[in-house]
Amino acid sequence: MNPVDLRAFDRVAGRAETLDNGLRVVLLPQNGAESIVVALCYRAGSRDEEPGEGGLAHFLEHMMFKGSAAYEPGAIDRLTQGLGGTNNAFTSHDATLYHFQFEGGSWQEALRIESDRMRGLSLLPAEVELEREVILEEIRMVEDDPWDALEQAVAGRIFGEHPYGRSVLGTRESLRALDAGALHSFHCRHYRPDRAVLVCAGGLPPDAMEKIDATLGSVATGPDTRDADQRPDPRTQFRRIELRRGETPRLLVVHPAPLPDDPAYVHLRLALAVLCSGRSSRVQRDLVEEDPLALWASAAVTGHRLGGMATLSAEAAPGVHPERLEEELYVRVEDLSSRPPAREELERAKRMLFADWVFMHEPIAERAMTAALEHALFSPGFSRDSFRALADATASDVAGACAVWLSAETRVVGWSLPVAGSASAGRQGHAD
Repeated sequence: MNPVDLRAFDRVAGRAETLDNGLRVVLLPQNGAESIVVALCYRAGSRDEEPGEGGLAHFLEHMMFKGSAAYEPGAIDRLTQGLGGTNNAFTSHDATLYHFQFEGGSWQEALRIESDRMRGLSLLPAEVELEREVILEEIRMVEDDPWDALEQAVAGRIFGEHPYGRSVLGTRESLRALDAGALHSFHCRHYRPDRAVLVCAGGLPPDAMEKIDATLGSVATGPDTRDADQRPDPRTQFRRIELRRGETPRLLVVHPAPLPDDPAYVHLRLALAVLCSGRSSRVQRDLVEEDPLALWASAAVTGHRLGGMATLSAEAAPGVHPERLEEELYVRVEDLSSRPPAREELERAKRMLFADWVFMHEPIAERAMTAALEHALFSPGFSRDSFRALADATASDVAGACAVWLSAETRVVGWSLPVAGSASAGRQGHAD
């Protein structure tokens, strides 16, 4: 039985059309749905920041809710709540995405909001300063969180000076240097219809495309700009990091990952699933269930457009020396490189990854966002193509990906250890 039913990916496939101003529009109608999601993805993230602009893309995301010609500061949130809807946004290294969900009769309000703020923002000085303080607090929270701080430190070692090695939030210093002029410049360069994908999903009316064109089709495009397409050059000469945070030893092992549209990316995802997905996976079974060296363990691969990171993470069980947990984790990785998964093991990993995708895309909003990111960063049908490759992957493909991409030569290791002098620090010892 095939572990992947490709019909599931019809959920993120729909009618696509490019308006005269370059805006890509995708419609995902769903019979019986009472709400409509409007997701607008700009092909602009922290990777597109110029030197000295660290955190600018994320700062602008905040300011998109703080005033434009037709909407005073706070009006978008008040209007959304008043109509019983929701809104949110996120910024990544590669893109920034905004989404609204309204009852079917109110969905055009999202189009009017996006049209107005695509044309320009107020960027009132008082609002800029308020949001600067909000983001500075976000930075403090990340620095105080053991896992967030460790992941950022390791990313910096892997990617070096490439934007993927920097926090999307920027730093305190870079954020304090940004002003309304910098925000306006980034908006003009990147918040244009020809650098955006609009996805509308749910109980759409038959004339949805015409309504979208009437609202957003007249937004003028700007001067041509190129995507920031410099690929990272992973560096691993400084291969160990130790931070002092919290009260529990936390391990993060990271390797550079292939491009998301490379078949090796799919094979690597399967290798990580064989290692860490579910209680019967090798690491979970051996190091969490049978011989509890770790309280938990997980693995993932980030899908940056130009290459990401494969991560294995674990939290040491009380009384376990960090070095032992680390060494035993490597034993399982090296074993997979030399001992391909059995058929049942491989099929289980495929089923788990497919089931996770299906479960995550039950909500209409998730379908809309995935479709928007596919069209903005990759290609229509990207998810379907990836899972077709996953269904066809062999045990030797998985072992080969493990040997190439999870090798000791590319490994960067981060430990977040208890603060020196604490009781737990005395029990655990030192990672180096």
